Amino acid sequence: MAKMSLLQLIHDQWKAVAPVLRTDLTGKTVIVIGANVGIGFEASKHFARMNPARVILACRSKNKGEEALASRSKTQPTRL
Repeated sequence: MAKMSLLQLIHDQWKAVAPVLRTDLTGKTVIVIGANVGIGFEASKHFARMNPARVILACRSKNKGEEALASRSKTQPTRL
């Protein structure tokens, strides 16, 4: 990875970010690896909003996956 100057770093902070894509996933199955924390958790929430038939949370342990699902259920209803 190339070094970045302070000026380049500041400039990059002001770039426009591409819009998040949304599509209809009706009838599709989505598998998200590492879905209990971080980017995987946020990605699984994003995919769940796109009306898939199933979202499979692939986690290292069943308990951590269930905890992630429970934390999601507190904010919005979850469809199983």
